[in-house]
Amino acid sequence: MDRLSGRTAIVTGGAKGIGRHYSLALAAEGAEVVIVDVADGKSLAQELEAKYGGNASMSVTCDVSDEFAVQRLVGQVIERFGKIDVLVNNAALYAPLPWHMVTEIDVDTWDKVMAVNLRGPFLMVKHAAPHMIARRYGKIINIGSGTAFRGIPRFLHYVTSKGGIMAFTRALSRELGQHGMGGSVNT
Repeated sequence: MDRLSGRTAIVTGGAKGIGRHYSLALAAEGAEVVIVDVADGKSLAQELEAKYGGNASMSVTCDVSDEFAVQRLVGQVIERFGKIDVLVNNAALYAPLPWHMVTEIDVDTWDKVMAVNLRGPFLMVKHAAPHMIARRYGKIINIGSGTAFRGIPRFLHYVTSKGGIMAFTRALSRELGQHGMGGSVNT
């Protein structure tokens, strides 16, 4: 359909799982897709380039909880594509997390979940939004979870992080809306 022809989209956690599906769907709509993940997304980028053309995709290995890595990533995207139109904050710790009672969750695991699931989207927005604001255009999509509404027991670290994403998105949309930008949370 090419509804996103000429648009550049970043998908964090875009190499596998649901992020891979987001990357594929954005490319199918004509977007240039930047696959960001701690996992290697080169094969997906090659698949997208083979199907949609040589400049259709880019893969960057990046820990979104590391501010220097995020700054470098945004610089690479601007250098290659010249702009950022869409940011999909999908990267999150989920599958490898142990299910434990609150009294059994160790602080290092809690901190890592909050770093990836909350600080990661914050850092991505912090460094991508100035480019969107300058162009008075941008869409930010933060991936939430229905677990925040259901309050799933023995998964407090993940559920809390996704509840935080919902609050982050509400406040962010009010803050950035005046700059011609839209945002949403997908649960």
